Amino acid sequence: MQNNVVVTIFNVESEAYQAFSELSKANVGEGYVVPEAALIKNVSNTIELIDAFSVEGTSDGLARGVVIGSLVGVLGGPIGVILGASMGAQIGTVSDAGRAMDNYSVVAVVASKLFEGEIAIAALVSEDEPAFDAVFAKYETTVLRFDAADIADDVDRFYELEAAISEQVIEEAKADRKAARQERRAERRARIKDQLEEYAEATNRAMGEVTPM
Repeated sequence: MQNNVVVTIFNVESEAYQAFSELSKANVGEGYVVPEAALIKNVSNTIELIDAFSVEGTSDGLARGVVIGSLVGVLGGPIGVILGASMGAQIGTVSDAGRAMDNYSVVAVVASKLFEGEIAIAALVSEDEPAFDAVFAKYETTVLRFDAADIADDVDRFYELEAAISEQVIEEAKADRKAARQERRAERRARIKDQLEEYAEATNRAMGEVTPM
């Protein structure tokens, strides 16, 4: 069996809820096993988790809930928003996704294909490919299939990128605060200098106006 992440985008939202309910109750079928899955939706260009399930007995040492949970975490975070916006303009149709996977991150492809208001089921599937496709055959869907190991590698890279960006933002914020403090200090020094010079001039004028006895 192959370990894949299958993202199924539904044309009808109510059918996605129904399909997810059915899958959570019967996650094992002929030629496939689904250890974990999530129902996700693009809400205001942010991927939100609607529902999820995870069961024991994952294959090949895959930790329970890790693959789909991590994928949803990336898609729902700032990196996912950026990926969706940037990739959407570069990948025209869902049929382009297969070709795009040769050139782009698979996580980026997923982020770009779930448009505003759309809903999908992302599932980790051990299958005799493409056995899992039959599960949602009665619904109007678009199916994206990725190697689970590729998804896991991509997720790791994006979490590292997110951490690096966060660290950079923190350092830049520190630098900005330091620069702001230095600027305020310089302004205070200039004001104090000006005040002292004005005081000295006023004092000199006052002394010059004093009539000798």
